[in-house]
Amino acid sequence: MKNKFLFITFIYCLIVIRINAQQCDLTLAGTVIDPHESEGLSGARIYIEESNQQLFADSIGFFKFSNLCIGSYHITIDHSACESQKLFIDLLRDTFIFVELEHHGHFLQSITIEGSRVGSEGASQNTIRYNEIEKHSGEPLAVLLEQVTGVSSYKNGSGIAKPIINGMSGNRISILNNGIVQAGQQWGSDHAPEIDPFSVEQIKVIKGVDVIAYGGNSLGGVVLMEPASIPKDPHLHGIQLISFQTNGNLLAYASKVEVSKKKFDCRWTLGGKYGGDRSTPDYYLTNTGLKELSSSIFFIRDRIKSSTRVYASIFNTELGILRGSHIGNVTDLQQAITKEIPLFTQEQFSYQIESPKQKVGHYLIKFSHQRQTKIHLYEMIAAAQINHRREFDVRRNGRSSTPALNLLMQSYNVDFKDRLELRNHHFNYGVQSKLNVNTNQSGTGILPLIPNYNLYNLAAYFQWKRVRSSVTYEGGLRYDMNSFNVTYQSKETPQVFQKGKHNFQNFNLAGGIKYKVIEPWVLRLNIGLAQRSPEVNELYSSGLHQAVAGIEEGNINLMPEHSYKAMATSSVSISHRLIFETNIYCQKINRYIYLEPQKEFRLTIRGAFPLFIYKQTDAFIYGLDVLAKVELSDQLNWVNRFSYIKSRDLITQVGIPYIPSHQLTTSINYGIDRILLTRNLNIEIGGKYVFRRSDLLESQDFLASPDAYFLMNARIALDFKVRQEFFNISAQADNILNNKYRDYLNRLRYFANEEGINVKLALKWSF
Repeated sequence: MKNKFLFITFIYCLIVIRINAQQCDLTLAGTVIDPHESEGLSGARIYIEESNQQLFADSIGFFKFSNLCIGSYHITIDHSACESQKLFIDLLRDTFIFVELEHHGHFLQSITIEGSRVGSEGASQNTIRYNEIEKHSGEPLAVLLEQVTGVSSYKNGSGIAKPIINGMSGNRISILNNGIVQAGQQWGSDHAPEIDPFSVEQIKVIKGVDVIAYGGNSLGGVVLMEPASIPKDPHLHGIQLISFQTNGNLLAYASKVEVSKKKFDCRWTLGGKYGGDRSTPDYYLTNTGLKELSSSIFFIRDRIKSSTRVYASIFNTELGILRGSHIGNVTDLQQAITKEIPLFTQEQFSYQIESPKQKVGHYLIKFSHQRQTKIHLYEMIAAAQINHRREFDVRRNGRSSTPALNLLMQSYNVDFKDRLELRNHHFNYGVQSKLNVNTNQSGTGILPLIPNYNLYNLAAYFQWKRVRSSVTYEGGLRYDMNSFNVTYQSKETPQVFQKGKHNFQNFNLAGGIKYKVIEPWVLRLNIGLAQRSPEVNELYSSGLHQAVAGIEEGNINLMPEHSYKAMATSSVSISHRLIFETNIYCQKINRYIYLEPQKEFRLTIRGAFPLFIYKQTDAFIYGLDVLAKVELSDQLNWVNRFSYIKSRDLITQVGIPYIPSHQLTTSINYGIDRILLTRNLNIEIGGKYVFRRSDLLESQDFLASPDAYFLMNARIALDFKVRQEFFNISAQADNILNNKYRDYLNRLRYFANEEGINVKLALKWSF
């Protein structure tokens, strides 16, 4: 009996051992393809979060993981030319999956973006992945966009920056938040986009034919802020990120929580910033603190052939403006521009924000519905935005708390679009309508800088693309009708209120070709004809613009711009080891509108300020962007970017103001997997050299162009896991050498140096 019991026990143990052995002997395999070109994606990365394993798909897109245990896995599949996909799989047996990576962005199954690099898709599109967004938490959107070759920032103090794409900025660039053009008072260099970059999953910079679908005035390009769809994961998961910057004692927080239920998916984000006076190597920049609070919520209801989405966001910020930029008289202003240390500089750090300052609130709600048939994808979008901007000046008799500028904009959008696929032909067309109502609120006691106006826009566009084995053709056409109704005050004495009406009709035409010379070498060519109507500020500005400390005057006789642009790109991508890309572009703009600095200083009852006047000329802008990324080993990457840009006023034969300088950036990244108790260790060292603009005359500005400068930075990041939760700690230092310099693209360079060394500490918790 005893022997029988021992025998049964032995057999049971063998069975248990066998079962346990089988539990970690499972296989996960699959194929990754591009559904539009029906071919495998060589080099696609497949990453298993729980086991920290990754593979790269072979030449036909095939991959295979072995020796996996029974359990639940989060899997990310990404490729440099596509959007990424995140899957949740309960692995119970050997499994084969079929993954389609969408790069046209119109399938209902939108996807989560995660990655560690800036993707390069050629001249027409560049993508900033989610991990890169996290790395720059606490930074303005425009600074984050500088990760794309050919993109610079137009700055106006701490936390205030706007992107410049191939020399184009301001009204020539459209920024879309979740598919909706950001509607606010974006006419000033001091008006940073009211968007929290952390609330999105990826950022795209588009410069080719696809611009046609987003905006008629986008001569420079389009910035897409895109939230991904919520992964089909029934567990509550998310990210908590907190960071601290030593320069300004800036504390930033960001949170994202998402969950997928049977009837709907939901994501909620929350972010905030609180900081005080920034500092140069020698002194504090008095009154440059900031406060910011933002939040968004995203609901998705997916069905078999339809999807309904509701998105809402709020954004509130208070930004101080350098106190030394607001001067009482002409003599002091002349001295302030040449002084090394700004006027009103305090010797102690402060969180206090006083006048001059700005407060901005932005509120967005969007509803969209998609329906898919065999060959069509229909989408209807309705959205509403409210943008409330208040700017405060230093005023006498205790009136500094009363806004000197108080603008309220209401914007309403209704769009309809359809995407159609017929074999190798892809069509994208739609109709868009927009109403903006901009009103000056009472109680300022000052004549408004921007008048009251209504803007009506009606647009229609059509895009076509034909995909063949080695050649892709694409083209697009867009028509915009813009109507302004303006109520303004005449400049003549006696001043009376007048009504103005402007009707503009703009046509945009673009075409492109993509040719695969051989497997790793791709050539692209894009050409385009575009028109841009003058904006209300360019036509009617009249008075002091507080935040830029300057008087701006519009010109009611301005005519629409006419742009002719050509862009050629050569890109070589050998697996994930080498990416080499060159982009050559040239753009001629007839009747180019720009804000010209005058030698005149104007004295008002509110102080002395420099004068800027909107003018027109014929301009020619051309340049070269180069990206070279080399994977020297599995652990070592070297990335280099170079941007060369020249501008010419074809009438005066001199350079054009506020065009970026040439710049060169380089960085070396070293990563180690599974070092000691950690999962990943990443070290990055980089530098940036910005050249001096030597093509401007002294008569074109109040000060000569600043000297060239070099900045050095470094970063170290460490990933580790505690139980089933993931953590990342990082330390980053900018301007390590604490160099003193002034940047040509900063409107406050007339009064102060740029910021000195800044150390940033960050902790991320993923659950």
